[in-house]
Amino acid sequence: MDTSVSTRLTQHDAVAVNNMLFTGLAGRAEADNAFVKNCICLAQLKADSAFDSNTRPAEWFDYFAGILWSFGWSLDEPPRVLVQPDFSGSVQEAWRRLAAPLLTRTQLTQVEAGLRALESDAVLLQQFSGLGGKTFKSHILPVSQDASGDWVVVLSHIRFIKLVLNTNYLFWQVHQPMSQLDIRARKILIRRRAMDANRAGVEQAIREVAFKFEEYEL
Repeated sequence: MDTSVSTRLTQHDAVAVNNMLFTGLAGRAEADNAFVKNCICLAQLKADSAFDSNTRPAEWFDYFAGILWSFGWSLDEPPRVLVQPDFSGSVQEAWRRLAAPLLTRTQLTQVEAGLRALESDAVLLQQFSGLGGKTFKSHILPVSQDASGDWVVVLSHIRFIKLVLNTNYLFWQVHQPMSQLDIRARKILIRRRAMDANRAGVEQAIREVAFKFEEYEL
């Protein structure tokens, strides 16, 4: 790898990759951020090929986490789960209540800023949340490093099923009863040694993927 690439620091804090929002990237090495994003994207593709998250979200999320384990990530903490069959209210607030115990106040602020940037761009919002269909599926992925320098990501998978197809609203401000909301969140961690050991394999795997990942800085 080019040394300048491996040491160059990311300037933007958030990035949208298809239906995924990564936050907390600013000031971290671009190569490390790329490793994190590549791991998540590969795990999503593999999980999609094994389970339909529309109908089997729990199995999908467990498989998704298992693929990340195969890339060197530790899964020491159990997932936090919210399943609400008759949901009405703010999806963003429901996510915040579930994920807040896993995040710092700074990370929550970073996510809120990223969501505001998404909501200001209609095209990106549709891509992120799948507006226009019956089922919305999105991922919020705050990235950080702990005191030991290990990389920490909080995986969160949001699935929202609306029962009225002709309703228009922003994904994060929902006031429609008789809809279903599922949110799953889990903290994962990878040590520097494991990241370096798996970096080449992950880079090779992402090069072999035919699927196109569209990335936008926020």
